[in-house]
Amino acid sequence: MQFLIRQYQAEDEREVVALWNQCLPRDEISLNTFRRKIILDANFDPCGCYVATAKRHIIGFILSIRRRYPYYDLGMEPGKGWITAFFVHPEWQRKTIATKLLERAEEFLSRVSVKDIFVSDYTPNYFIPGVDMDSYANAQHFLKKAGYKKVQNVYGMGRSLVDFRIPEEMGEVFQKLADSGFSISLFKPSHTLKVLEFLRKNYPGDLFRVALERLRENPECDEVLVALKDDQVVGFSHFLDERFGPFGIDEEYNGRGLGPMLYYHTVEQMRKKGKHNLWLAWTTGRAKDFYHKVGLKVLRRHVIMKKTV
Repeated sequence: MQFLIRQYQAEDEREVVALWNQCLPRDEISLNTFRRKIILDANFDPCGCYVATAKRHIIGFILSIRRRYPYYDLGMEPGKGWITAFFVHPEWQRKTIATKLLERAEEFLSRVSVKDIFVSDYTPNYFIPGVDMDSYANAQHFLKKAGYKKVQNVYGMGRSLVDFRIPEEMGEVFQKLADSGFSISLFKPSHTLKVLEFLRKNYPGDLFRVALERLRENPECDEVLVALKDDQVVGFSHFLDERFGPFGIDEEYNGRGLGPMLYYHTVEQMRKKGKHNLWLAWTTGRAKDFYHKVGLKVLRRHVIMKKTV
């Protein structure tokens, strides 16, 4: 049966969202989320967004993107591009539709000087931090055949907070840190400049963006905590509803227990605000091991993939 690949049009949005939720059931979105994270993304370019149609209905979708504006201290990230979402109606799969959509996206990215295409660690508006290895395994196999290779494993983790308690053995660790001049504090407006300086130096890009946007919304945000060495900010933690992160400490202080100290105080603040669960969208490598040690379990497994064109 014949199908057509064409550029996305404004009137497609409702049908695309409906198909998205049918094809990606673990990552459903609303119409408002689609508009906010795609259409209103400053980097969105209709020339990189395509749909497949048949019988006047949308049966496939792909979104490719590259930076059109600098992203804080990461700048333009020249040569990098991303495919952040793609899917095909179940009844139309294995009919070359996904291949044709991918080819169009790759052609667009090549035209705008992208050399390395990633699926899909794009910030700020990613939907899935890579391909879900369990729910969307067919997508991973498809990308492998198209020349994409694994770059990194990414994990979504979480835990219930109903039975959360700070382990008794941490008391001695916390006391030693306190004796050495370390402390954990709820964010105060007087911390603003030092927090932003710390993040710009240690975590440029998305972590800096999250802090900046949250503090613009609420300059007295009580969902931000900081780790202090005397009066200097050496760590930052954040949550929004039940979503934990981003989180980071100055690497100079790794191995002293400062990470667990900041984590446990943050989770205690989540409990005080009535949160019953903690959900961490993505983490990797040693950070994943850290979260495992403090009681989180892996809930989702993803793989970031890359192709050089």
